[in-house]
Amino acid sequence: MRYKVLTNIKAEDNLAQLFNAYQRQLHTLECLSLPNESMGDYQALLRSVASDAPSESAQHVFNHAVPRFYALQVLSNSLTDLHKNIGWCIKALTEFFDQYDGDLTRYAIETRLKVVDEFGSDDETDWEEDGFDEKGQKWKVTYKDDEKTLKRYSLHADLEQYFKQENSCGEKIGSSHPEDFAYFSTLVENATDFNSMKFLRQAFDAELPLYRQNEAGDMVQQSLGDEVENELNEALRNESIVGYFNTVLELARQAAITFVFATTADDYRKLLTQLQAVRDVCPS
Repeated sequence: MRYKVLTNIKAEDNLAQLFNAYQRQLHTLECLSLPNESMGDYQALLRSVASDAPSESAQHVFNHAVPRFYALQVLSNSLTDLHKNIGWCIKALTEFFDQYDGDLTRYAIETRLKVVDEFGSDDETDWEEDGFDEKGQKWKVTYKDDEKTLKRYSLHADLEQYFKQENSCGEKIGSSHPEDFAYFSTLVENATDFNSMKFLRQAFDAELPLYRQNEAGDMVQQSLGDEVENELNEALRNESIVGYFNTVLELARQAAITFVFATTADDYRKLLTQLQAVRDVCPS
């Protein structure tokens, strides 16, 4: 049986910590969405839901549990992919400025020479004679610097993989906006309403005590005042998580717009600064 669908992002930057904190507040929904049927049970549910009189449990699984499970998987994939694409794009831009000092033409020329030399080319004009050795005629990549040839080897072309394109798959920079995550963000903001201790108290109709460790290391029962204060602090923290989360998505949207119109080194410097601001968002 699988016990998790939301997976932590294994990184130390602030963006990863924010995404992980966001996902942690959805733990209750995750528990309610995970399947607990055997394969035999599942096949029975399939037969039931396809019948003229589907059972209540079959309707619940396929009308509610399955969509929730799928949505949680999309969420987990989206946050992981967005974090990776931001990191990879920052790395590529940083290397561009470190190695090419912002020279877009030199980047394209040298990238083309490396790519053609490593992977070859069916275009005869990409090769020229380079003398002879013991094996016979030698060839080398032809130097080209015209705009048409260099377009596919430009920095912009190399960075496209990290941003939303017409036929792109998965979460890219700029793919989604805060409103696309509204369902989950509402749950995160109201996570204290779905506290597991509250569910247990309701289930057993009893005031189950909570304990904390005091300064002496002893476990002591929390007072009602302590519980209320902790819940208020948690609610404020959850609101802060959603606030930063929405800020990240808006900054990513702005970065995606910058990328679309980027043509100069200054444009790419601005893009790098925007993405670094996303990565370094204040932790929640």
